[in-house]
Amino acid sequence: MAALRSSDYRNALEVVYTAGEVTGAVAFPEPVLEALRRLVPCDVVAFHEHSESRRRVLVHVGEPVGRLTPEIRAAHRRYKHQDPFRPAVGARTISDFVDVRTYRRTSLYQDVDRPLGITHMLQLYVDPEVSDARLEFDRAESDFGARDRDVLDLLLPHLRQFARRARPRARLARLSPRERQVLEHVADGRTNAEIAWLLEISPETVRKHLENAYAKLGVHNRTAAVAAAFGPC
Repeated sequence: MAALRSSDYRNALEVVYTAGEVTGAVAFPEPVLEALRRLVPCDVVAFHEHSESRRRVLVHVGEPVGRLTPEIRAAHRRYKHQDPFRPAVGARTISDFVDVRTYRRTSLYQDVDRPLGITHMLQLYVDPEVSDARLEFDRAESDFGARDRDVLDLLLPHLRQFARRARPRARLARLSPRERQVLEHVADGRTNAEIAWLLEISPETVRKHLENAYAKLGVHNRTAAVAAAFGPC
């Protein structure tokens, strides 16, 4: 393990403080990524997640050395199956999964990474047993070293907790305001008839709102819906 300096701990604490102030559905928005970029200097740091949303979440800060063109986007879609990274516990570089020379002969590297100036990459899956959420650090010049891995591994339990805390917020973001309101009353133990009376709508409308919420949350009953929306994750 690399010896971490006092500045490393200060910058790591800055990440924790910044992430602790997040109240939205995305666990690691731009201010958190900026703090991570100060902790692990790089050209670009990005947060990817797909499993907790029907749409892909992609947030990034910094700029790649090369320009991201439509051709590069298309090449990434075409060759993404060549990506050597796999979910793992702890920060990992390409060399943890494949010989670097072998990877640099792939079309993914030649047509995507190389034009963007991504010569070195470090990934950190936040909670691989639960979701595909991951942080990615890209550099054009120097490779990532033991210090970079160690400081991220030091942060990992905190990052995991922030991701888990954001997960119910992401689920709630899928619901309409009325669906959320109905579920809040369900969580308080009220029946459909009581909810209908309180909201001045029909019991049939309450039932329809619940059905829509079930579909969005991927559940089949009231108890599961409340747990998915408000319960511990």
